[in-house]
Amino acid sequence: MPVCRCPRRHLISLLLFLFHSEAACRPSGKRPCKMQVFRIWDVNQKTFYLRNNQLVAGYLQGANTRLEEKVDVLPVESHAVILGIHGGQLCLACVKSGDKVKLQLQAVNITDVAKSKEQAKRFAFIRSSSGSTTRFESAACPGWFLCTASEADQPVSLTNRPAEPVTITRFYFQQDP
Repeated sequence: MPVCRCPRRHLISLLLFLFHSEAACRPSGKRPCKMQVFRIWDVNQKTFYLRNNQLVAGYLQGANTRLEEKVDVLPVESHAVILGIHGGQLCLACVKSGDKVKLQLQAVNITDVAKSKEQAKRFAFIRSSSGSTTRFESAACPGWFLCTASEADQPVSLTNRPAEPVTITRFYFQQDP
């Protein structure tokens, strides 16, 4: 039987996500969730942008800085968020097929996703901060983290090996004014 090596706070966040608390933000309840917009870039300074309908991370300079994708964030529990782009019309989803886990952009409304606990799970990421950086772990696939490649202009994806030097799982995450 595999042993979980997750920090205790990640397990607690996952349990809070799976078993909604009454104090949690709910789109259809008395405390409506509010989508916020953030800038995101990895610790190597690569920002997110769309290329051929795929989210990639690269170095944008000059006129290309307008290509940067801002990340729409909708809190669903204390440390769990749904991530989207384009005004919350495209959401990042963790999709599992057999042993393979991959990140997909899916055309769904971010607030509609949050209304269904079952549907929200594959779109939810547990956000954990360490100093000035943040990691995003899939709620649907624990142990899989949002990542970028060490090379520029490669797809944003998921990894279950966050310590490998070829993937970057630490991001600067700043609310956009």
